[in-house]
Amino acid sequence: MRSAWLLSLLLLPAVASAQTTVYSNDFESGAAGAQFSGAGAVQTTGGLNAFGFGANHLRNDGTSATILSLAGIGTHSSMTLKFSLAMWDSIDWPGDLFVVKADGVDLFNGSFGNYFTPSGQCEGPGTVLTPAFVDFANPNYGYSTGFHDCARAVSFTFAHSASTVAFSWQYPLSQGGLDESFGIDNVQVQIPTVGTPGTTVPEPSTYAMMGAGLAGLLLVRRKRRA
Repeated sequence: MRSAWLLSLLLLPAVASAQTTVYSNDFESGAAGAQFSGAGAVQTTGGLNAFGFGANHLRNDGTSATILSLAGIGTHSSMTLKFSLAMWDSIDWPGDLFVVKADGVDLFNGSFGNYFTPSGQCEGPGTVLTPAFVDFANPNYGYSTGFHDCARAVSFTFAHSASTVAFSWQYPLSQGGLDESFGIDNVQVQIPTVGTPGTTVPEPSTYAMMGAGLAGLLLVRRKRRA
């Protein structure tokens, strides 16, 4: 009886924790949209389209912030911001700061860079998308041909419950122009939703755990009968 009860727990349908996307923008329309304000312009991604970027992104080549303002967000207790970060040209480590805020609170405020970094490679928030640097000018994906470029995939999850939010991205110490700049693409803002039982297909690892548990229960029953 006890074995049957444990087996039923193993076979319960998975309850999924999903994400509802309340805003997304890949800038492929050629315009940032009414939700964006502040600095930045939609421009080509050059060679970065081989690393998950589209043909366009929102590039900021100055020191002022790029701002995204959203309203009418449904009930939630946390929020996730995802975006692809393009790091163009000679962003120097340390001291060149990248600042991302939600409602004026830092999600990231720290050094990022293509040059003189501790690893000699692309450093900053998130995970790197582009291959290792070859030399001072390679790989180059656009804009100034004298410097190498790179890109990262970034995600922040934080407590949030208001129906509005304002994000800002800023490179406050940028030398600007073709010397150094950043861009964002594939912007997504998500809030959590809870799935219903039976709507989620378990991962292969889940099936493996269920199989191992079933085998263990059968072995216990055999020993008891013996």
